[in-house]
Amino acid sequence: MLYKILLQRRVDFYIFAVKSIRNNYLMKKLLLLFLFTGALVGFSGHAKAQLREPGFVSQKSDDGVLVAYPNPAKDFLIVKAKDASLKIKSVTFYSILGTQVANYTVNMNSGEINLEKLKPGKYLIRYILSDNTQKVTQIVKQ
Repeated sequence: MLYKILLQRRVDFYIFAVKSIRNNYLMKKLLLLFLFTGALVGFSGHAKAQLREPGFVSQKSDDGVLVAYPNPAKDFLIVKAKDASLKIKSVTFYSILGTQVANYTVNMNSGEINLEKLKPGKYLIRYILSDNTQKVTQIVKQ
């Protein structure tokens, strides 16, 4: 069965609906990951996403637990766990398509990651910490 995605703009978010060619709405729950246009804030038969402007990437990614900079990065990325008792066990880079492109086992509180082998573009980075929590940030490699 063929489906198309319909987009409707409402003030500060988009409403996404999956509609079949026969005009039957699909009532399954949708899970959409927005790498460029925003973050998913809810999902159901319709999904709402907050919009972000294209320049949302900051010089320093700081989520309260981890700090990663510079962003955009060229040759290296500095990562640091804010809590001195936490160590970063691994750092995994994913392309915008979700393909794993690099994985580093680091076991450190802070350090520098060489990015020279990565092609320029946007990447998601998944950090696994010593308490087995996971954090995800986004960087741009120049």
